[in-house]
This record gives sequence, C-alpha cells and structure tokens, in this order.
Amino acid sequence: MRFAPAGRIAIFYLLFGYVWIYFSDKALGILLNSSDEMRYTQNYKGWFFVSVSAIIIYFLLQRELRIQKQVLQEKAESDLLYRTIFERIDNAVIVFNLGTWKVEFLNQRYSSLLGESVENLKENSDLILQAVHPEDRDRMLKIWSENLKENKSGISYRFLTRNGEIKWVLETRLFIPALDERGGRSVAVVSDITEIMESKSKLEGTLKENKILLTEIHHRVKNNLAVIISFLQLQADSVSKDMKQILEQSMARIKAIALVHEKLYSSRNLSALSADDYIGNLVENIKLMYMRMDIQFEMNIEPVEMDLVNAIPMGLIVTEMMTNSFRHAFNIPMESPKIEINLKLHNSDFVDLMYSDTGCGFPKEVDPHKLESVGLSVIFSLSKQLKGEEVEFKSVPGKGVFYHFRFPITILKEN
Repeated sequence: MRFAPAGRIAIFYLLFGYVWIYFSDKALGILLNSSDEMRYTQNYKGWFFVSVSAIIIYFLLQRELRIQKQVLQEKAESDLLYRTIFERIDNAVIVFNLGTWKVEFLNQRYSSLLGESVENLKENSDLILQAVHPEDRDRMLKIWSENLKENKSGISYRFLTRNGEIKWVLETRLFIPALDERGGRSVAVVSDITEIMESKSKLEGTLKENKILLTEIHHRVKNNLAVIISFLQLQADSVSKDMKQILEQSMARIKAIALVHEKLYSSRNLSALSADDYIGNLVENIKLMYMRMDIQFEMNIEPVEMDLVNAIPMGLIVTEMMTNSFRHAFNIPMESPKIEINLKLHNSDFVDLMYSDTGCGFPKEVDPHKLESVGLSVIFSLSKQLKGEEVEFKSVPGKGVFYHFRFPITILKEN
C-alpha cells in the first residue's frame, strides 16, 4: 500500500517520536539519579528532538517536493506531447467531458472545419450541432446523445458552414472511461472527406454517362446488324437455292452477333451476359429462321457469365453447329429429330460445351477434320480463339454427331 507524501512524513515523524521518547527516557533513567539533573536534561532533550525533527522534516519535504516536481514536469511534457500531436495531426479532434458535459479540448483543425473559433466552440458546444447539415442533424443528435459511451467508426455526415459550404466528414468516436467510473471522456477524430465525396459524385456521373453511351452503342450496332440482315434477306429471295442457303447461314451468324449486343444494351450489366439466357434466345432465333419446329431441343445451360469478347465466338460456335444440323443432319425426314446442348462447369477451372444431334451424321469414310467445310472450320477455329480444347468429336452414320469442347474458366466466369 502506497501512502501520499503527507502521510509518509506523518508516519515517519510519529515513529521517530515514539522511538526517541522511549529510548531517550530509558537512557536518562539509567544515567541520571537526581530529579534536578533529570529536569534540565529533559529540556535539552526536547530542544534537541525539535531541532533534529525539523531537519529531518525539511529533508523529507525537499525529497517529496523533488518527486512531485518531477511528476508535474513529466505530466506537463506528456500534455505538451499529446497537445502537439492533436494540433499537428491531419484530422480534427474534439474531446468531450461526460462528467461536466462540456468540450474539454478541440484542435485548430476542428475549429477551421466549422469556421468557428476554438473559444466559441468551447463556450457554446451547441454550435457544433447547429453546424451539422439539417438533413443529418436528427441522426447525429441521436448518435451523440445515446452512443457517447460506445466506440464507433465510419460515421459519415455533413457540416454546413456559415458561408453555405458543405463539408463531408467521417467520424471515429472513442470512449475513455474515468478512473472513478463516473463520467469519462468521448473523443471524436473527424476526417474531412469532402474531396473524396466530390470525386465519387463526379465518378458516378461519368460512369452513368458512359453507361448511357455504351448502351446507345450496343443499340446502334444491333440496329445496324439488323439492317444488314434485312438486305441479305431481300437478296436471298432473288437468288438460287444454294446461294440462298449460304445467305441464310450468314444471316444466322450475324443474328448471333446482334443478339449479344441486344442482350447487353437491355441488361443492367453492360459488360457481360448470362450463357443460359443468351444461348436459349439464340436457339429460338435459329429455329424460327429455319422454321424447324419439329426438332426437339434439350438444353442444360448453367448460368455462366460471358463478356462481349467471348460471348460472340461462343454464340457463333453454337450457331454453326445448329445450322449444320438443320442443313445437313435433318435434311431428310426422320423420326423424333433431336438436338441436345449442355454447358456446365468442370471442376473449378473449366467449362464444358457439349452439342449433339440425332441426324444422319457424316459418312463413315469421311474425316470431319479434313473436310473442306466452312461451318466446321469456323467451329474449330473459334474454339482455338477461346483457348478451348477438343475433348471429343465423333460421328456415327445414321446416329448423328457429338461435339465436346472444354474452355478455361478464366475466359468464361461463373456468375
């Protein structure tokens, strides 16, 4: 147990007095016999005790004063250190005493932030609440009145200065309890984020403009491709059957590209589209183009996200497969013609595209890889463009064809 300086001196004096009186009286009783000698000696002993006590108390007080001076100096240096830190820190700092309900300290940056003097803010803390933007005032009043004894961070609000300037701030609030468990202090560190919020607002405006511009670009590209398809359609009505088939296949390819732009400008995400939606619509368009409603379709397309660069090659691959099936696999009557399309994730690194039909297939003696066919060349070259791997490609006469390609997940990302 550590006593206060006054207590230490009193205890020392008390012990010293008891010891001196007891032992000095014992010694005099042994050395002196007469009462007169005892009386005179007691007077000298008392004067000696007072003199020695005064000297001892003097040195004890000097020692305690040096200790107290050192403590006060260390406290002054500590106060100066923290005050210097608070004044030179880039953030505004305010300390509110919860025992007196007054502003105990605030630095110059806080004063500059509100456009008020330090003295005015200390004398009238209501000026702080009055400086809060009217739209944020009720919210901040609730936070400051109910949560001063809690640590909070990320509190954003606005100050409205006297000259009408709006300043965005971000506040971090700390509660420092008092040693006697009463009152305590609430410290707020306030950062001026006006420039950040203004930059954010400008960036959001720019992004909105770019989104509108990009939407318009996709829309115009789609419309231009639609015009080209219309010209090809008019041309197809006046050419031979073989040439008409070539033009129809070209129109299917252009529609596959146009559909990408249509999906992008009608979507909230202008940079990517979902494979299940895109391929599903692509299949319906090609079915209507060739008027083959007799063919049964079975599709299992997982919601894999594709960007513009990769959606077009993927759509063209599916288009070529389907147009080949419509033009060659099902060009003769057969029972229950069927096309199956699957796109699914393989582990976490790849996606698999599998396409099959139940058509007539390639003749047994024909190697499809060496066949001079524009459609097959497009399929294999576009697969390489997507960094794809041919897992399996087979054809059985009378039983159709089967394509299986695998593409890296870095090209096609899961939604």
